[in-house]
Amino acid sequence: MKIFLLVPSLLFLLVACQVESLVSVNVEDNGSGSVEVIVELDDEASRIIGDIEKQLRTDDLVAAGWEVSTLNALEEESKTVVLATKSFTGVDSLVGVLEEVAGPSVFSEVKLVSEKSFAKKIWNLEGKIDLADGLSLFSDPALDEALGGTLFGRSLEDLSFLSGCDEICDPANSFLLNFSVSLPGASADDATERVWTVPLGDQTPTPFIVSSTVDYPKPKAWRTVSYVFLGATLLLLSIRGIKHLTSVRQSSKPSENPKETSKTPDIIENTTTQEKEEVDRSIRLVVVGGKGVIWDGGADPEGLLVPFVRENGGLTDAEEIADRYRSASLGQLNSQEFWQSVGVQGNSDLIDAQYLSRVRLRPDAVPFLSQMKYRGIPVACITNSVLSWSQQLRERLGVDEQIEYWIVSGEYGVRKPSNSIFEALRRLTGVSFSNMLLVDSEIATLEAARGIGMSTVLMQSQSPIPSGFSHPKIEGFAELFGSQN
Repeated sequence: MKIFLLVPSLLFLLVACQVESLVSVNVEDNGSGSVEVIVELDDEASRIIGDIEKQLRTDDLVAAGWEVSTLNALEEESKTVVLATKSFTGVDSLVGVLEEVAGPSVFSEVKLVSEKSFAKKIWNLEGKIDLADGLSLFSDPALDEALGGTLFGRSLEDLSFLSGCDEICDPANSFLLNFSVSLPGASADDATERVWTVPLGDQTPTPFIVSSTVDYPKPKAWRTVSYVFLGATLLLLSIRGIKHLTSVRQSSKPSENPKETSKTPDIIENTTTQEKEEVDRSIRLVVVGGKGVIWDGGADPEGLLVPFVRENGGLTDAEEIADRYRSASLGQLNSQEFWQSVGVQGNSDLIDAQYLSRVRLRPDAVPFLSQMKYRGIPVACITNSVLSWSQQLRERLGVDEQIEYWIVSGEYGVRKPSNSIFEALRRLTGVSFSNMLLVDSEIATLEAARGIGMSTVLMQSQSPIPSGFSHPKIEGFAELFGSQN
């Protein structure tokens, strides 16, 4: 189907004028987007053709997913614009839509690539435009045969006359293709550099390449927590420095009483011992992970998500799925945008429900939570998740009210094992790290938590445990306050 060529070919047959068409590719930040085809009919073309809506048949286009409309320009009522638009979900889908516009030979070597780093994404779209086949692009062998073996059933003399030439000429010179690209993050100032004009019949392929950079704002919660954590660290270091300076001055000050001098070592020793004894390691808050601790998480890299996306016609590359999920779990994509970015089509609410229905609560989670409530120890959950998914999941599994505090990466803009997410927990609960016990299935998270003073326990999963692993290990919550090896 060559929808882009329908209206221009009609004009070549009926109107002696130059035809210009515009093909625009608009890319959204999640890799999806739309292709827009515009053909303008001037006053003379509009007058000769008449009612364009009756002359132009679009049933096949609409059936193929195109939205087709005609409208009159505001400044010139007799000027008519034919507009066709179709969406795409990724580079493969984009290639297919461009083939529908002009056939498989016109747009070639099309590549749409994005590279991500912290708070930044670089987009790149490139390819080639080849109009070397000239007027043959407007037809096909079957149509030529039906019209008597000649292009459009016309002689070269007739086509030259219809193209406005006084003598035999190449009718292809009456046709120009304008191709434009809009990428996320592109500024209006460089829009003119993103348009390519190619005449029909040009024997040299025209390459196109365009890039843009999207700068994401740093998550406010991440910045706030980081500043607070930094300020607390500086304050602690300042206090320790003052204490150290004071103790040095006191120890170096000469004593007028020899008896006081002889007692000084005992006093210092007793004070130091007392300070050590004052470090309270009692458990006042139990912190649990989501995936692999409270609910079944499936296998890495992103649990049950990868097989679900594959089964529903989406991407197959596990790392690509995981990368886009991480963006969603940082709050950069909502649920609908995420499903579109991985190629899963449909109502996002229904897809959410279908996916989350696969998640199962650990059988020993409810008894554990009941035991914590009986002991009077509050429970908090830190999870890397899309915020809306976490809210639906904890309500469906019946643990929303049993877990007092929820720290979800999609809300705070930072993921485990970053120290910032633990600082957010400390500020929310008011509990010191030394009085927290973390139960998690990810070793990197346990290492980070231990580094800031939390007690840690590994909930064992299928992942291998490295040699020299020093965190206590349990296979279920029943072992948590029992023997830990």
